[in-house]
Amino acid sequence: MCQSNYLEISRSALRKNAAAVCKAVQEPVIGIVKCNGYGVTVCEAAAAWKEAGACMLGVSRPEEALTLRQAGFREEILLLCPVADKLTLEEMLEHNIILTVTGLENACFYSMFAPRYPVRVHVAIDTGMGRFGICWCDTEQARAVYDLSGLSFEGIFSHFSCAFESKYRQTKQEMKRFLHMTQFLQAEGCHVGMRHIANSCAATRFSQTRLDAVRIGSALVGKLPVFSPVKLETVGIFKAQVVDIKHFSAGDTTGYGGYCRLKKNTKAAVIALGREDGFGTVPKPDHLRLRDLMAYLRCLLRDWMHPPCVTYQGKKLKMIGRIGNQYTLFDTADTLIQAGDYVEWDGNLLLSSCERRFV
Repeated sequence: MCQSNYLEISRSALRKNAAAVCKAVQEPVIGIVKCNGYGVTVCEAAAAWKEAGACMLGVSRPEEALTLRQAGFREEILLLCPVADKLTLEEMLEHNIILTVTGLENACFYSMFAPRYPVRVHVAIDTGMGRFGICWCDTEQARAVYDLSGLSFEGIFSHFSCAFESKYRQTKQEMKRFLHMTQFLQAEGCHVGMRHIANSCAATRFSQTRLDAVRIGSALVGKLPVFSPVKLETVGIFKAQVVDIKHFSAGDTTGYGGYCRLKKNTKAAVIALGREDGFGTVPKPDHLRLRDLMAYLRCLLRDWMHPPCVTYQGKKLKMIGRIGNQYTLFDTADTLIQAGDYVEWDGNLLLSSCERRFV
């Protein structure tokens, strides 16, 4: 089926990023392939981690685990969220998926299935993220979980809330909380198994957080929010087709409302690219902090002063008028671009639902 835009993904870059991270951290890597493999598809991300020698794969939804099993992946798979219903839990157990325990109630639910299935689990500890897990100071509940029969405790983990910080401060505090819990359990004679807390940002920047294993996700696609000492390659580039060429005279208008009025004669390319593809999208701010709103406003001002552009044969083409839902106009900038050609832009792999093509 023909597509007027698509995301071109380099399998070579995926493999190189996976290998680079594994070499840099020097600890077993849990290859996280959630969010459809951070945009490159769950199976392609898993294949890159498998080749790099990851010790297991990590997913955040049951359907991702099933997709991997159905695609033939026999590697260990850790489901990083709790399972709340009986049918889904049975399906996970039938496919030998390692489960996440987030509390005593959740653990008791799992243990009910122990007579029929081996129930393998990693215990989640909440050290500050506030999403899943036993509170780091609730040693009584944690001890009660480990007293349950029928569960095979193979690991314990947490998740940093601020590993992108410039200095090792909040991350250090959360690391101490995690070690407080694990050391307590070990002193109580509990087998905690594999300890892991470091994500991509922490594992590549703060070596003291690596413990027995690290979880790497976004680094695979080379999209970390902060500088990483590990050299990562660009994995995907969006390509959009020129579907028409338009000639405007000075004074002509474009778009709804006709608010954009051309100041000179202009040759424009109509490109199959718009908000539907995530082009020019600024993530909405959280509602918790004024600083988040200010950052959002700065992004809006930046895009107003420097509108997003596309590239054709190494030359940037400026946008004309507003971003459309599916089609947007760009100044051809004296290039020889014509209908049928493709332009490129660097977008968010997670935002677009366009076709993925692998090279």
